[in-house]
Amino acid sequence: MKKLSCMKLAGLAIAGLLASGSAMAAGADCALWGGNLVKWPAANPIWEMCWVRPSQSVAADGSGLELRDIHYKGILVAKRLHAPILFAEYRNSSTCYRDWKDADATFAATPPVRNMLGIPGSFLATTTCDVSQAATTSYGSCPWPGLPGSPFTSGDCMSGGGVSIEDMGDHVVLTSQYSAAWYQYTGRYVFWANGDIQPEFGFGNRDGTNNNLTHWHHNYWRFDLDIDGAGNNAILANGVPQSTEFTGLRSQTGGPGGGPTYWDVITTKGGYGYRIVSGSNDYNPPNQSGRGFHTIDVIGSRFVNNEYADQANNNLGDCTMASGNIANNQSIADTDVVFYYRTSVRDVNGTDWPPGCSGATCEPQNSMVCKQGGPTMTQIGDWPIFRDGFE
Repeated sequence: MKKLSCMKLAGLAIAGLLASGSAMAAGADCALWGGNLVKWPAANPIWEMCWVRPSQSVAADGSGLELRDIHYKGILVAKRLHAPILFAEYRNSSTCYRDWKDADATFAATPPVRNMLGIPGSFLATTTCDVSQAATTSYGSCPWPGLPGSPFTSGDCMSGGGVSIEDMGDHVVLTSQYSAAWYQYTGRYVFWANGDIQPEFGFGNRDGTNNNLTHWHHNYWRFDLDIDGAGNNAILANGVPQSTEFTGLRSQTGGPGGGPTYWDVITTKGGYGYRIVSGSNDYNPPNQSGRGFHTIDVIGSRFVNNEYADQANNNLGDCTMASGNIANNQSIADTDVVFYYRTSVRDVNGTDWPPGCSGATCEPQNSMVCKQGGPTMTQIGDWPIFRDGFE
């Protein structure tokens, strides 16, 4: 048999890849999607994405630190990762808020990582939540004048907020902070060289307001994962493909007793994608307050253009997460899908939690201690990894 020419071999290889549903290596297009391009590592990047600070994010009253057009080694991972739904809810009170996510707040970051990729200097990017470790004491805003022995100065604070991008060797960390009155929320994403993604949300308080009330913060991420393209995606719950939009809990009991539940978002063209597993701090049961505002942990939905939340506006007193406005029985089989994930934390006033407690039965007050949560997103399946061309 005659040997095929190099050109014919290359053509056959390309045809085979196209037939299998794979695509050419690509990268983030911030001219199309908006935002600021970051490539990590700086040399031979494996992650590319566009970042947007909270004040420029989409959705009614923003969605915090927002990342767009995210690629791993040339393969599209997500159209958008952000957190467009956020609540503060109080026990035994008429008070509750649907908080805003578009007010940039100052936090500490060394100059080499301010709005650019750089190696951290004398300290890592630090937010109000990061410094808050006292049960009942708040320290103000950066440089936290109330913090005993604070190592920070006003020169360490990013004027007007922004995003820090820190090269940590085997991972890169993007951090921002935004405020809703007395609350200062941390938005952070960690991208690992092996493809893992760790979203993190931190709940901080700058002046102690309402630290005498047991309350909850509910953050809902919106993961618009587009594995190798917007179409031909699917969501699996505990390995079972979901044919229609759904809501669910992390476990059978709403807590760790039922064991963690996981969800996969994959491309049906190749069976590869991401597994989303709950973080260790994400297990506050739904409706722990008894007020009926937050009863689900996750939502799987079909992509709808410009649908970022359960409602189109962000009225401050609308306390209920109306999941039925997102999940309304549309087909999500082999199409463009979106996955919502709730992280909830509880700030305790020791005199009223658990309800009716007294003396030793009360949990210690910890309302000002920083609380952070978030899932881990891990690659699954056989990814056709590209680098500067075809595999």
